[in-house]
Amino acid sequence: MNTLLYLLKYLLINNIEMDRKRLTELTIDDLLENEVWEYWMADNEEYVRASDKTVIVEDSNIAYIVATDFVFKNRSKHLGFCSPQEAASLDRIQPVIITGKGQIEFYKESDWTEDEVNNALSGFGLDRQNVFPIVYTTRIKYNRELFTGTLTDFNENK
Repeated sequence: MNTLLYLLKYLLINNIEMDRKRLTELTIDDLLENEVWEYWMADNEEYVRASDKTVIVEDSNIAYIVATDFVFKNRSKHLGFCSPQEAASLDRIQPVIITGKGQIEFYKESDWTEDEVNNALSGFGLDRQNVFPIVYTTRIKYNRELFTGTLTDFNENK
């Protein structure tokens, strides 16, 4: 009996390990397949796992990221994700757009250098004037409504 329990525990743990992926590995295809992802950190690494949720509620004790549509000033549309659960400030929302060149973040804890800004903008192939302001809207409802916001620049929102 102990061998069976050990085997079941091993299979359960490894199944969880197989379901997870690093946040930095999340792709557009992933977001199109699953619009809600559970988020957590382990050993200083950010991980996600697809969720079967179709709405997010405030009283959840699980952190989520959700598929989010971004519309640039030039009206081009992009897909990414954010975390609407703690929408008090940009450092909690953490909006990210996924491009063919990888993920582009709009928030970091320190000020952006000009090189960092230029590197991020090069991921879009656009200049600042064509990018900002950016309006973003989640594809999933948070507390019964879609979450929306406006990025006015890197590290800045309304």
